[in-house]
Amino acid sequence: MMTLVRFLRLLTRRKEIDNDLSNSQLRRCLNVFDLTSIGVGATVGAGLYVVTGQIARDVAGPAIVLSFFIAAVAAFLSGICYAEFGCRVTKAGSAYIYTYSSLGEIWAFIIGWNMILEYVIGTASLGRASSEYIDSIAGGVIRKFFIDNIGQFNATGLGTYPDFLAFALVLAVSSIVASGAKHSAVFNKIVTTVNMLVILFIFAVGLFHVNPVNWAGSHQFLPYGVSGVLAGAASCFYCFVGFDVIATASEETINPKRAIPLSIMLCLVISFLAYFGVAAILTLMVSYDKLDKFAPLPEAFKSAGVPAAKYVIAVGGLCALAGSLMSGIFAVPRIMYSMASDGLLFKVFSRIYERTNVPVISIAFAGLLSAILALLLDLKQLVEMLSIGTLLAYTLVSLSVLVLRFQPGVEDVDYDEETSSSVRSYKIICCQKTLPESKGPEYKPLGNVTGDKNKDKKDAEEPTDATSQIANAAVSLIVVSLAGFCALLIAGWGALGDGEAWAIFTASLLGLFIIFGVVVMQLQPKNNARFPFKVPCVPTLPIASVVVNLFLLLKLSPWTWVRFGVWMVLGFIIYFTYGIRNSVEGTPKQDANDNDFILQGTPDIEQDMHEVQPTQVSEDKQPLTSSLGDQQ
Repeated sequence: MMTLVRFLRLLTRRKEIDNDLSNSQLRRCLNVFDLTSIGVGATVGAGLYVVTGQIARDVAGPAIVLSFFIAAVAAFLSGICYAEFGCRVTKAGSAYIYTYSSLGEIWAFIIGWNMILEYVIGTASLGRASSEYIDSIAGGVIRKFFIDNIGQFNATGLGTYPDFLAFALVLAVSSIVASGAKHSAVFNKIVTTVNMLVILFIFAVGLFHVNPVNWAGSHQFLPYGVSGVLAGAASCFYCFVGFDVIATASEETINPKRAIPLSIMLCLVISFLAYFGVAAILTLMVSYDKLDKFAPLPEAFKSAGVPAAKYVIAVGGLCALAGSLMSGIFAVPRIMYSMASDGLLFKVFSRIYERTNVPVISIAFAGLLSAILALLLDLKQLVEMLSIGTLLAYTLVSLSVLVLRFQPGVEDVDYDEETSSSVRSYKIICCQKTLPESKGPEYKPLGNVTGDKNKDKKDAEEPTDATSQIANAAVSLIVVSLAGFCALLIAGWGALGDGEAWAIFTASLLGLFIIFGVVVMQLQPKNNARFPFKVPCVPTLPIASVVVNLFLLLKLSPWTWVRFGVWMVLGFIIYFTYGIRNSVEGTPKQDANDNDFILQGTPDIEQDMHEVQPTQVSEDKQPLTSSLGDQQ
């Protein structure tokens, strides 16, 4: 029994977060504009030019604008949870590092491992999509050339032909990412700016060719009813997936406690306006049932008497694809770097190339793997693997916000307003190759701000380990009940509509469990930690985010879950044979008994673990660590 308890403690050990801005091998040189362009490049992709028309034509009609609004609200729920953690944790890794600091190591590994798969598959699919887009502009000559001179695949599971153009595109963008974070940001700003200009062109020209009749009457505006709007919202939600790439660059950001939340919010707002505006113009120009399935925007302008617009739109589509491709390749090496730095992946992936201050080995591995997948697989097979990692990450980040509200020992964090306004001097300090050892000017603990006179009162209101465990148990009950309720809605909607007794009873029981969990959780004391940005309306907004993400997760196809299971088996083999033994959190600060369980009979590994993370000490000999949550 004691052995099992120790093992579970190892799986749930949490990472101590060091928010010292100078304590990083990466170079802090990205600002709000850089981050926003990276996020917009990830979200406003080719879907704007193709998927918008398909959903309007076959799913929602002109009411797609309502679908985009609902989807944007759902994405915003996850975005504000990321924004809070962007203030609290200024390290690379996005949802991986957020989960590690709150829920524990095993959950962090699951999220990080699946985000790697998500971004690699996404990059490969974007490489293949870019190749097909260029081929369509060229009239199909590229595909014909490869088939005639190289041949076709006849094996099940492979594409129809080896796409060397997609292979080359992925490697080319990978080389730009390897040249440094600033070069990546410059490239992304260029293609995103062109993409935004094309969208403005669509607005400006399309407004002169709108026909209000195409929205007249409920039958024309809502041809598929409310169910069509909701179905369209589920599809439109995936158009906003990708803003979390901003959080992966936290360790390379100037003033991340301010820039990360602001960039995430700006990214979501700009993305919503772009999708909403293009959908409105498109469905006002052409009746929804006459939209072209493959090239809705060029055909809409052609029917309006502006055939030359297809060339402008083609440029916008290429830039949108390039921006999305860049964002995918940009994100995955940062996650691999963070996991390798923590000892959960092989250390070679944490090596930084001094000249560019980026994890070049991680970039090379991710870029080459994505390029090979783009070479061999077709777009449909790649897309089937998307979304599960991102939705899991969104779910756990929202849960992390809930869990940390009830944890003891969470410290106040703020940024220095005076320093934040002095951007020029701040950049000079943060972008040096050799950073000063003292704490960066942005980090400012507020532990003594309240004054001694309120100390006793604050301590009395603070949660304890016991109340935190009760809150965690309540959160677990809520999540399990919500998952069951979402599954019931998906699989038993007809039974609920028919009033069948088993369905009504199950829904009522799950509803009681959810209410009971929320009441118990709310009765526990919350910590009074303050941050530059905090999620409002807790627990309502995080729970709403969890509901949306769980519903979409359960809507994924069974084969997606099978592939997820295979990927996780491979990941667990790596974790239980390497990661759990080499985790930086397994250093002597942990209970010696826990380490003895894993390291018994392996003195070499134990010695390596003691050498992994030497304690860094400032001039006054105080450890430069900022504890986040209840650390072990």
